[in-house]
Amino acid sequence: MNTNAEKRLNNPQTYTCPQCDFENNPLDAIYCQNCTRFLAKNAQDRPNEQTEKKSPAIPWSVLPLVWLLLASGGLSLLWRNNAVSLKKVTKDSVSPNVPDQKVQETVTTDTASGLQLQDSLKQVTNVPQGVFFYGGSMASAGIRSHKITNQLKQAQPQFHLAYNDPLNTPPDSGTGIEMVIDGQLSFSESFRPLKQSEYEIALSHGIKLKQVPVAVGGIAFYTNKDIKLPGVSLSQVQQIYRGQLTNWKQLGGPNLPIVPISQDPDAQASTSFLLQGLPGSKQQFGSNVQVVRDTTSAIRMVSATPGAIGYGSQALTINQRTIRPLGLAKGSSDNYIQPVTDSGAVNTQALVDGSYPLIRRIFIIFREDGELDELAGRAYANLLLSREGQMLIDEAGYLPIRYQNQSSSLNSSAAKSELNNHK
Repeated sequence: MNTNAEKRLNNPQTYTCPQCDFENNPLDAIYCQNCTRFLAKNAQDRPNEQTEKKSPAIPWSVLPLVWLLLASGGLSLLWRNNAVSLKKVTKDSVSPNVPDQKVQETVTTDTASGLQLQDSLKQVTNVPQGVFFYGGSMASAGIRSHKITNQLKQAQPQFHLAYNDPLNTPPDSGTGIEMVIDGQLSFSESFRPLKQSEYEIALSHGIKLKQVPVAVGGIAFYTNKDIKLPGVSLSQVQQIYRGQLTNWKQLGGPNLPIVPISQDPDAQASTSFLLQGLPGSKQQFGSNVQVVRDTTSAIRMVSATPGAIGYGSQALTINQRTIRPLGLAKGSSDNYIQPVTDSGAVNTQALVDGSYPLIRRIFIIFREDGELDELAGRAYANLLLSREGQMLIDEAGYLPIRYQNQSSSLNSSAAKSELNNHK
């Protein structure tokens, strides 16, 4: 017995198409629901050769729909061919050891991801109306400055943002991600990429998470002003926070006890490197480490405590006059890379070429669930990824993800003048 005959016997309530073997056509169907070919169920039903040539393979009633789909597909293909992929721009714009890499400045949209690369904040589309709570990393607090939030509000007055601290725990990247998963926040900022465990927790709640990089920043170390060392190595700061180095004279400094100041040890974006390489059972700070809530508290304690050392986001520490920035070297070397330039600005070049030992990317995290919060998260990322948004990030002390070399800087007066024409 042939295959089609077997299928008919197995399911006498349907008819199998002899052309494409689709099995679920109703018995009274004239055309196949899969390939739309004429269903000749009996010999007497089969049209003659002349009729079959004239019979359309697709019913006339559906031809307008087919023409519409073909036209839409052509427009979509044309749009995609002219769009710049966000992934390519992100990869090229901060490639280590390529400081002169340029980014093509065009108004583009990645239609697959919903992400945009516009020029001005006002040009960003699909920005929802409403009040949206966000939170996350303290290290990216500079991006939430009064100046930047005011600029966003002026450009998109219907888009109201409210930063929301967690209850009973210090704000950090991990807490912000948890609050996004739990629906407490529309989106969050993170000083590290999502962890696999966070993806899996979200999936267990029926949620898919999206992360979009918008900036780059470094982790800088600083001391009380009574410490005059040019810098420390990454190996030395690990030993300091593990309680293995306890006096500055061990590092060639004054005879003073080292007082390490740390933000919440659970803030893994900032502290994981200090305990790196230790077995899980020994991943804890030394007993002399003083824990504070945030970067502001750490700076205040370091400035008031002889022999103290702290760390935090490069952008949040470079302009603090009450502390002294430390150079940082990779491994155990003494090739110290300063977090700031002689003029007091962020050492952008060390971030671009990858020579600075501790570099982190800043991400916007949101749920991909088709709801209003997803629209808000994408809009916030798109605003920061606009050329104007990247200029604001640059002014805040972070490296824009769409970095350009000095000759065509995002922050140049010519670029500002050009953007003013869009406002």
